[in-house]
Amino acid sequence: MKFLDKNLSLLIVVIVAMLMLLPFLGLSDFNTKGEPREAVVALSMLKDGNWILPVNNGMDIPYKPPFFHYCIAVLSLLTGGVNEYTSRLPSALSLLAMTICCFCFYRKRMSTNVAVASALLLLTSFEVHRAGTNCRVDMMLTAFTVGALLLLYRWWEHGSHGVPVLAVLCMSCATLTKGPVGFILPCFVMGVFMLLRGEHFWKTFFKFVCFGLLSCILPLMWYVAAWIEGGQHFLDLVYEENIGRMTGSMSYESHEHSFPYNFFTLSTGWLPWTLLLLFSLFAKPWKGLKCRKTGEKLRIRIMQIPPVKLFTWLSFLLVLFFYCLPSSKRSVYLLPCYPFMAVLIAQYIEWLWNSNRRGVLRTYVCVIASIGVIITLVYGALRFGLVPDTIFHGKHAAQNLAMLHALRDTQLGFLPFILMLLPLITAADSIYLAFGKHTRDKKHIMAYCLFMPLVVLMMALDGIYQPTVLNTKSLRPMAEYIQQTFPNEPLYQFVNDPMMHFFGADFYLGDKLDQFEKPVRTMVNNKVVVEKKTPTKGVLVVSEDDFRVLAERHPEYNFVHVSTSKGRISELKENISFYRFSVKLLKKHKGV
Repeated sequence: MKFLDKNLSLLIVVIVAMLMLLPFLGLSDFNTKGEPREAVVALSMLKDGNWILPVNNGMDIPYKPPFFHYCIAVLSLLTGGVNEYTSRLPSALSLLAMTICCFCFYRKRMSTNVAVASALLLLTSFEVHRAGTNCRVDMMLTAFTVGALLLLYRWWEHGSHGVPVLAVLCMSCATLTKGPVGFILPCFVMGVFMLLRGEHFWKTFFKFVCFGLLSCILPLMWYVAAWIEGGQHFLDLVYEENIGRMTGSMSYESHEHSFPYNFFTLSTGWLPWTLLLLFSLFAKPWKGLKCRKTGEKLRIRIMQIPPVKLFTWLSFLLVLFFYCLPSSKRSVYLLPCYPFMAVLIAQYIEWLWNSNRRGVLRTYVCVIASIGVIITLVYGALRFGLVPDTIFHGKHAAQNLAMLHALRDTQLGFLPFILMLLPLITAADSIYLAFGKHTRDKKHIMAYCLFMPLVVLMMALDGIYQPTVLNTKSLRPMAEYIQQTFPNEPLYQFVNDPMMHFFGADFYLGDKLDQFEKPVRTMVNNKVVVEKKTPTKGVLVVSEDDFRVLAERHPEYNFVHVSTSKGRISELKENISFYRFSVKLLKKHKGV
């Protein structure tokens, strides 16, 4: 009982995290290009046995280092094959581990209330939850980066003696997940923190240079092995993905945005908690605050800030600053900000409560509860056929109708039915408790009212609504059609955009979809020469627009149209056609 009482808050965080992250990972098919692009790398590792630089989609080598794909492959070996669940599980486990570590870190250095609130804030923020349930490398990179920061801080607390082995290992894994940013970012943030705490510049600089070099040992082993196998093409890709992305000199546009974009994505990424921060402005949170004397030295003021508070602010602000530098900006790049922002928001919520600005919190509870009620009622109206098909018009009418029919006609089992009702029940309970005479001024009751409606709403979205809607855009049906129609024929794809392929179809076909124009690199006079090789016959998967380009480029082929898909069922958002092809004059064709 003593152990349970002491660790009850940790147990609550673990149970909530597991319920939110683990049960629903495999319910949605792949429906975007990003997830199958990562999953097929692990699939090709298991299929071909190449764990250094596997080739997928007939020509691609991975854009990222392999640690994330190793995790997918190992988990898939244990469960019998690569699928949606095992592909997303490494991200979910990364978020679970990061949440627990942050909770333990801040419970020891701040308070249990702040630690619990920050953990639940992290789990219920839109951007973090999305990254934690997707088959992408970003959440694993975030977990290792944040883990390295927490371990470096603990190392500093203990006198900064010796080598922080676990922190170096975290930086090594982060580097093996997405590249050098995995060690640059933790060393940068912690180095600035130690300098502001009065450490000697050159001593601190050389320490972190050594830690960075140590963290590169394991990744360097892979980079050398991959260079031996991939040659100059691999080096060019590494340069473009790391140096080119930071300097804006990539050969293709990659999420280029202006400076304010990062602030916009932070505000949307923190939904729905952004609403609470907006509501609090009407409570005038700045009223009563006093500024310190302007003549006080900045160094003295910084030294007066509690170390863990300074560390938290710096981790948030310096990560944000770092990712404002490159022209390439994405919302997922800022994920390492979120655990530290969660702590700051948790402290702000506690301050709103303690300063008797509790009306803001009750307003937010009402809004979230209302959203849960509205979603449940709308879904009920759909199930009873109260929404006619005629409400949809225009370009996307067919896709919207498919979603409507899926929501209306999909049979509900017992557990989905319970998930559907929980937001309604929890909303009513939370409003009653938040405004009840005997409960409204109890802090633990308000915590329940703030978080529980959102937790069950997100579980309902992940368990019912999102899979039902997204599976209407699944990339699986095209692969099933290809498998049934052309079971034993060689399969090829052509996409005129060199960065795009039919990633989803290739994954669901078991990485059997080769390239019609396959680049073959050879060394001629110490220079890399790229020659495109084409097959002699087979089945071609191509969009209608790209087929016209291909037919003009290769008049030596006979193309026989087999069929065209009804609806845009691919990553290209276009109708896809299927052709059998063969060479007209074999003697003039240099094929493969």
